[in-house]
Amino acid sequence: MAALMSSTFRARPHPKELMMWLYLATTGMLFAGFTSAYLVQRFHEFWRAFAIPPIFWANTVVLLFSSYAYVRARRGFMLGNYRQLQIGLMAALGFGVVFLFGQVIGWQMLVREGLFLSGNQKSVSYFYVLSGLHAFHLVVGLVVLGYWTFRALRYRVRAEHALGLKLTGLFWHGLDVLWVYLIVFLQVNQLF
Repeated sequence: MAALMSSTFRARPHPKELMMWLYLATTGMLFAGFTSAYLVQRFHEFWRAFAIPPIFWANTVVLLFSSYAYVRARRGFMLGNYRQLQIGLMAALGFGVVFLFGQVIGWQMLVREGLFLSGNQKSVSYFYVLSGLHAFHLVVGLVVLGYWTFRALRYRVRAEHALGLKLTGLFWHGLDVLWVYLIVFLQVNQLF
């Protein structure tokens, strides 16, 4: 038992896993830079607080459900339960698509309120840029989830694909963390 534990703690991450962590850190730094600029720009003469439509909070819950579905899928894979893998991946993909459509509806709500990307209201522009950049990353994640879902439905996910599923999960959960950070940050800054 001690030998098993010591080998577990000494195990190095796969180079691809390390690259994924570096990518997530870089993406986090990109968004940190944007949110820092957001804080600096708050004191600009054209800054105006606006109410973030509640649909963006509902979308947050949907994205969290998607991540939970992915956890269930990966657990099914690890236990050899192919049906759980298939259902979990389909649910994760479906919730991700619902999140993306919810974002579009939220942006349309802002437009109906006269809040445009290219207006004089920098707070709104930042909101569009931050949520749009997140949506771009989400589309990439949906493509990857779609790939794994397609493979799972055709029974073509095997033990040697464990790393690919793990990397997909890291990316997908990273999107969750990033969105929760963004929506909380934007909501808090609209209050002041």
